[in-house]
Amino acid sequence: MTIRDVVERHGEFAHGGDPENSVEAWEETGLSAAEVGEWLAARCFDPGAAEDMADAGISAEIAAMHTSAGSGGYSDTVAFKVAAGDLEVEEARQLLGVS
Repeated sequence: MTIRDVVERHGEFAHGGDPENSVEAWEETGLSAAEVGEWLAARCFDPGAAEDMADAGISAEIAAMHTSAGSGGYSDTVAFKVAAGDLEVEEARQLLGVS
């Protein structure tokens, strides 16, 4: 399975209508196709946000936790809220207990 396969399987959510650029951005992170799949399953649609969270010690598995923390007044996964810019990576680390 390739990153392209993973992105296409997740559809519009994963690529926002531009699969080519999305695949390229995910490839630039250096994540494997399986890891990209984990981040997309956690609702992280932004490769840069996934990379930032991973660099901060946050795994896709724990970033899949639902929260209403952050701005926006809605509940979704930590990964989604970081990708959307409604939760900072540092706030996510504290919320998830990642040191």
